[in-house]
Amino acid sequence: MKTIVLLFCLFIPLQISAQSECPCSIDYGNNPEAGKYISVNNIKMYYETYGNPEHEPLLLIHGNGGSISGNKCQIEFFKDSYYVIIPDSRFHGKSEEGTEELNYRLMTKDYAALLNELKIDSLNIIGQSDGGIIGLMLAMDYPKKVKKLIASAPNIRTDSTAIYNWDLIPLKKELASLNEKIKNGDKSKETFRAKVLLNLMDKYPTIQNEELKKIAAPTLIMTSDEDVIKPEHVLEIYNHIPKAHLFIMPGATHIMPSTEYELFNQMCLRFLKNPFKRPTTKAIFHPE
Repeated sequence: MKTIVLLFCLFIPLQISAQSECPCSIDYGNNPEAGKYISVNNIKMYYETYGNPEHEPLLLIHGNGGSISGNKCQIEFFKDSYYVIIPDSRFHGKSEEGTEELNYRLMTKDYAALLNELKIDSLNIIGQSDGGIIGLMLAMDYPKKVKKLIASAPNIRTDSTAIYNWDLIPLKKELASLNEKIKNGDKSKETFRAKVLLNLMDKYPTIQNEELKKIAAPTLIMTSDEDVIKPEHVLEIYNHIPKAHLFIMPGATHIMPSTEYELFNQMCLRFLKNPFKRPTTKAIFHPE
């Protein structure tokens, strides 16, 4: 989930504050040396790969209205130690739209089909926003494919128990405006895509808590203390995943993978590199 503005715009010392844009050596998302198209589920999906194919694979999944370039700070950081795979999701970037209604189940099938085509049996995933939702659904529906999952600011429903009204109300107004433009003859690809992506956020996802309990992979749920997703909703997601960790970044927002990329990347790396364990304060304070 992203705000309307975001849709159209596109261990570390704790004293790190808001950062300048991360330095990148490559034009990620527009790199002909790394980019390819692959046919999945009746569309051509664009993706790029970085790093040594012999290294452990890592799938990056961008958010709504984004593209490969939105995760440039993660590609730059992880490409030396992982084999990074990052596509443009259906209806995003250079990937095609297809003819089916866009929903997260369909997008999840796209990603699973991509991994099959690349002959990748299992891998780690970092998904941001809508990418976090797709990551959750991959772990639910294709459990053998997911070693570890990091889901940054996901939501499992679209009502005001999950998302602040200051985002929900403008979203619905903008969706109505786009529908009116299309009704009045606007046939541009940009307007069509924007309408479909807003419709996706307005109607989906519709994940039940019981479905989260099916996730067997160790999972890191991440959010910030000033996100568009309510903290109690993120906590709800965390509480229903059996092997989950929770990280709330202070002084950050929904776009912390880019604005606070150093700490975000270090926390992701810490989770991926270390064996999963969930010690409890109860066991420390009251050992039997």
